[in-house]
Amino acid sequence: MPVPEPDLSQLRRILNDRRHSTGLTFEQLAERSGISRQTLLNISSGKYNGDLRTWLRLSKAFEVSQDDLLAPVWSDKER
Repeated sequence: MPVPEPDLSQLRRILNDRRHSTGLTFEQLAERSGISRQTLLNISSGKYNGDLRTWLRLSKAFEVSQDDLLAPVWSDKER
């Protein structure tokens, strides 16, 4: 069975949705995650997808598992 392709364009939406639902500013999320504000802005605007370390830090900052945080990357039809 082939491995489905992730929809990395969802990363931008994931960050924006989680940040809004938690009420965190970029500055607060940067402090909580240890990720620079500029990097967060770049992910939020779709200029950068981040790397594994970035998303591990974000999952801890949002207090969710990596699976839950990144689930939207996989479309419903591929699950």
